[in-house]
Amino acid sequence: MRRRTLSVATLAALVLPVVAGIGWLAVSGAPMAWVAVNSGALLLALALAVLLPMPQDARYVAALGAALIAALFATALAGTAVDGIRRWVNFGPINLHVGYLLLPVLAALAPSLSSGRAVALLVMALLATLLQPDRAASMALVAALAAFAHVRRDRASFIGLIIAIASASAAVVTPDPLAPVRWVEGVQSDAWQVTPIAGIALTAATLSPLFLLRHGGTAALPLASLLVTAGLMAFAGPYPSILIGFGAAPILGFGMALAALRDQREPA
Repeated sequence: MRRRTLSVATLAALVLPVVAGIGWLAVSGAPMAWVAVNSGALLLALALAVLLPMPQDARYVAALGAALIAALFATALAGTAVDGIRRWVNFGPINLHVGYLLLPVLAALAPSLSSGRAVALLVMALLATLLQPDRAASMALVAALAAFAHVRRDRASFIGLIIAIASASAAVVTPDPLAPVRWVEGVQSDAWQVTPIAGIALTAATLSPLFLLRHGGTAALPLASLLVTAGLMAFAGPYPSILIGFGAAPILGFGMALAALRDQREPA
């Protein structure tokens, strides 16, 4: 069993998109308080990535995963409601998107578990996002399960992917009633309209974790797939431009996910 360490490239997978987003927020006229929130979240996320202890024993990893699933379902049932949708919890003046805070951690933990346990956790997380509902998070989880199946190539992972695709298909035809908020949703598209160079840069920053996390090995592929798919969903509707747009939850979630990758062990 070996303890993983975080390379500069792996940390850059967090830093590059967030800094690109902070730069765009600053130059495009977003409230400076939002710039400060994202900047503070990045510093805290880096500290979490380096210092936050994560369980290594499979039993405790599975228990942590189950706790994350419980939090997702609790949010779907009793979280802060906006137009009947429950994706957030309030911490004083700050609303945190629970899915993007916890799902990156779950995607990073999954490769350290047996296929059966990992698939069960990821599929349960998908059901929680369908209950909220959160189409972008649901599609991101399908991508994470596809990446997991690509790595494991066993019966459990392929069955999990089939279940995920069938379950998430309902979300594709369900309209999302939320109106987009500038500097939160569709940030890449807004930048394209201002100047194509900015749009290209922010889109490339959204894609960057898929390439930079390759240095973390195949264990990082579900996490990279989840993050990139969630970010690209901003082109498909009123969904957050995670890491790029305003929002501390995905930044903090990515930091905790990197801590999970750092301490990850291969399944027995």
